[in-house]
Formats: sequence, structure tokens, C-alpha cells
Amino acid sequence: MKTLQSFIQIVSIAAAMSACASAPPAQRTSASSVTAPNANFANYRTFSFGLSEKPKEGYQVTARSLEVERRLRAVVSKAMIARGYTEDTAKTDFVIRLAAGNGEGPNPTVERAVTPPAEGFIAIDIYDSATGSMVWGGSAFAEIDPARIDDALLQRGVDHMLATFPAGKATQTASAQ
Repeated sequence: MKTLQSFIQIVSIAAAMSACASAPPAQRTSASSVTAPNANFANYRTFSFGLSEKPKEGYQVTARSLEVERRLRAVVSKAMIARGYTEDTAKTDFVIRLAAGNGEGPNPTVERAVTPPAEGFIAIDIYDSATGSMVWGGSAFAEIDPARIDDALLQRGVDHMLATFPAGKATQTASAQ
């Protein structure tokens, strides 16, 4: 009986240890967006992509930034089309500019005993084609693995940033019918 109890205790401890070891760490993420007060999205139907922007202060362009932006462009394009906009480089109503970079997290000036996790930054800035004025901007931050690009994390960042982005004419017309 004592051997059975010892065996059960060992199995329980081993199970608890393996559960702790296999649980991924919680990923810290955030996203936000802002719309210019005078922005009029009612007449926007088409979009195109412009040159990339520099990452936010405290973040650097890395060797992976171009690949992140390439993947980000595909995700943003798909999201805009789903919202009723059409990608058109010949006649565009607004231009989307993307940015991506890596940093050390929210406060890189604080000395730490442990190396902080890498933090990734992505941004979507939208400019009115006729005026060149910025009409909308969104940014997202997340703890990342600098050795690989997490497409699901990019998708979540775009979804969160664009959650309140206005629907395009095609979507508005379809929902009115």
C-alpha cells in the first residue's frame, strides 16, 4: 500500500511539473487606433500601399522587418477588402503605409537582471490621397520570438487595430439592402 501511495505521489508530481513546463508563457500584447476628427470615410472606395514608414521611436528595423511588412501587407489588404474597399493602384482614395520593428519593451532604459523579452511593433497609417493628410493610424505591440514570424499574431494585431475602422461603400451598400 505504501508503495502504491509513493508511486501515485511521484506520478502526481511528475504530471504537475510537466504541465508547468509545457504551458507557454502569457504573451503581452496591445493595439490601438485613432481617427482624425475631420476624416470623411464616406467617399472612400479604393486603397493602395505606399512606401514603408520608420518604426516608432525605441524600435529598430531588423533583418526580418521587410518580411514582416510583406506578410503584414497581405493581411491588411485582405482585411480592407473584407471591409468593402478595393485595392486599386491607378485611382486610389487612400494610401496605406506600414511599419514594423523590434525593441526591448516598454522601458528599455531601466536596467534589468534578466534580458527582457523582445517586443515587436507594427503600424498601419492611412493617408487621404487627395490631400496627403493622415486620416487614421493604428499600432500594435507584442512580445515576440525574434527567431520566427508569428502569422497568427500579425493577424490578431491587424484585427485589433482595424476593429473600429469604418466599412467601405461596398459593405455599406450590401448591408443596406
